[in-house]
Amino acid sequence: MSKVLELKRARKQLVDQLEPLAVKEELTDEEEASFTDMRAKAKGLAKQIERVEFVESERGVLDRLDPVPSKPQPEETETPRAKKPGIENPGFENVGELVYCARFQPRDPRILALQEMGTGEAGGLAIPDEINPNLREVTPNEAIFRPRATVVPAGESPDADLVLPSLNQGVGSNLYGGVAVDWIGEGGDKPETGIKIKETRWSPKEVAAHIVVTDKLLRNWRSASSLIERMLRGGLLAAEDVAFLSGNGVARPLGVLACDALKKVNRALAGEIAYDDLVEMEAELHEDGEAMWIVSPRVIPKLRQMKDGAGHYIWQEDARTGAPASLLGRTVVKNYRSPAVGSLGDVLLIVPSYYLIKDGVATTVAASEHVLFKQNKTVVKAFKTVDGGPWLNGPIQQEDGQTYSPFVALDVP
Repeated sequence: MSKVLELKRARKQLVDQLEPLAVKEELTDEEEASFTDMRAKAKGLAKQIERVEFVESERGVLDRLDPVPSKPQPEETETPRAKKPGIENPGFENVGELVYCARFQPRDPRILALQEMGTGEAGGLAIPDEINPNLREVTPNEAIFRPRATVVPAGESPDADLVLPSLNQGVGSNLYGGVAVDWIGEGGDKPETGIKIKETRWSPKEVAAHIVVTDKLLRNWRSASSLIERMLRGGLLAAEDVAFLSGNGVARPLGVLACDALKKVNRALAGEIAYDDLVEMEAELHEDGEAMWIVSPRVIPKLRQMKDGAGHYIWQEDARTGAPASLLGRTVVKNYRSPAVGSLGDVLLIVPSYYLIKDGVATTVAASEHVLFKQNKTVVKAFKTVDGGPWLNGPIQQEDGQTYSPFVALDVP
């Protein structure tokens, strides 16, 4: 265990003991003396941590002049411990501290611990699971697909392809995967049938984001961490969400707007959205899960003014209770990634559970001083692998002979 980590844990224990005393309205003389003593020790540890961090920072710079020593070999134990799943945190408080050490203290024992876990082979250090959620946190307000789609975790081989067999229920087959059913008269021959199976494949693809920070800011990693996390998380999240919506499947996920399963409904008037358009979209929807509308903010004014054939407004938000707005009984999700009004997909009606996301390598970070060395700046990069695409490779042919899809888009006239 590094000296800094040891001191931080000791300081944390003191703070944990101080907390129940701090919330009391009155303290006994003995409790007051104990609180004062522990507070003084905590302050002393804070100053000691600052001194040790300074020395380690300077040592990290000076050690670059010496040959790189070999990695310390782990001590042998009689009974090897079972390896825990995921990446264990060797003691980093947050992503900012990890990046700081990767840049300025590459011989920090915690960095060496991550390297010994095999996380540096791809050119970076995988973010430990304990602090990784700060980069992966997703809420419905930020992303369309990830909070609602079917997500397959990385597993033991994160970059391995995911191949799922499924019934071929598209055109040329039927809802039962090609099974033929006939009424057989007495003495008649029974038909030979076979189930039609197809395979759908997801291959995680790399997406990367980078940010340039000054070395001065990076040294103050406690302040820099929130900025680095927010910028990188937002960039990666936006990139994958755009791909899930409109990606062409080449070196990126296949988006809903580019998939073969998409059903398109031509609008009545160019550049407009009418009540009849929405009714036609609803008629094309295969709905066996929770469906939702995805619209551009520029569509909202048109929805507010939209009336049905009887002259009634069809979309009214409940301002009194704050309930989510619904359109024809389904939730409306406003986002800034939808196409412009009047183009394909400005209004989407989908069942998001039919979209599958396959996660690959977890979010990994790397820091480089070489690109902007003369400017005293560091390039911090975060990257991960992920793929996405619909379960279906075409609309579903139902028993009425018509085709339906969980992905329906409003198109040009």
